[in-house]
Amino acid sequence: MIRLLLALTFAAIFVAGASSAAAQTAPPLAGYACADFDSWIWAQTVHDANPGGNPALDPDGDGIACPELPDGFAPAAWTTGLPAGAEPARLLRVIDGDTIEAEVGGRVERVRLILIDTPETKHPSKPVQCFGAEASAFTTALLTNFGGQLYLERDVSERDRYDRLLRYAWLDLGDSWRQGGQPVAPAIYNVNEIIARGGYADISTFPPDVTYVDEIRAAVTFARDYQLGLWSSCDGFGVPLTAPVPAAAPAPAPVLPVPAAPAPAASGNCDPSYPTLCIPPGAPDLDCKDISARRFPVLPPDPHRFDGDHDGVGCESG
Repeated sequence: MIRLLLALTFAAIFVAGASSAAAQTAPPLAGYACADFDSWIWAQTVHDANPGGNPALDPDGDGIACPELPDGFAPAAWTTGLPAGAEPARLLRVIDGDTIEAEVGGRVERVRLILIDTPETKHPSKPVQCFGAEASAFTTALLTNFGGQLYLERDVSERDRYDRLLRYAWLDLGDSWRQGGQPVAPAIYNVNEIIARGGYADISTFPPDVTYVDEIRAAVTFARDYQLGLWSSCDGFGVPLTAPVPAAAPAPAPVLPVPAAPAPAASGNCDPSYPTLCIPPGAPDLDCKDISARRFPVLPPDPHRFDGDHDGVGCESG
């Protein structure tokens, strides 16, 4: 992942009174430190909304907030509450990056996440597209690894031409905004925005279902500007790179923050951060020049900092 050294400003989407009628006054986006966040994307989003108000997030002034944090995801900073019409649902399975199957209102339904489009993996007439498998894996991890309650919110239309429900998905993880270690307000996660902000989807608009179009568009812009996900791995949406760099190991699972999840279990006497290598836990600090392996999967907490750009792949050059 290539992070452009930019100090972007998306303050417009974080003020009170966002496009959703459910939006409430968001927490003050000032005075935060890196310890208040469990992911880089969250810290960077807050920093971009108010760079001058959060100097501790970027003390060297290069525009990148808290680069030591894992990439992860961020709550919807434009609201502190679930939309009034959001209906509780139970996830049954993830079909692909933008489609799930859920039990809602006592019925089993296929649900299309609106305003986003992830690369195809199961289209009847298209091959698997660039970053489609990664998008499916990300959505699966997001909706299965962190617990919490899933909610679905209707916009205007009920279904698409394939009889799928058209919905925004929300996660209430019971997490909290933190400042100085103190809860400030509930952290509510909009799944559609998370997928877009992480670089796993492009925006896809089908009026009249455009309640959160400004928020989703800002999330896609964030991912593009910081070259996240498909925007650095593909030659455009779903298009493979013309000269891809050969990988020495299978693509790793998405690296996400764990608001309330355990760390990976150790296997034998090998550090679990490096599943394809065997580096003993507690070994002296190593650099990429000290080992021969290249482009291997890395999981948090990465004690040797082999994955400097937090894209889940260690020692990508040299």
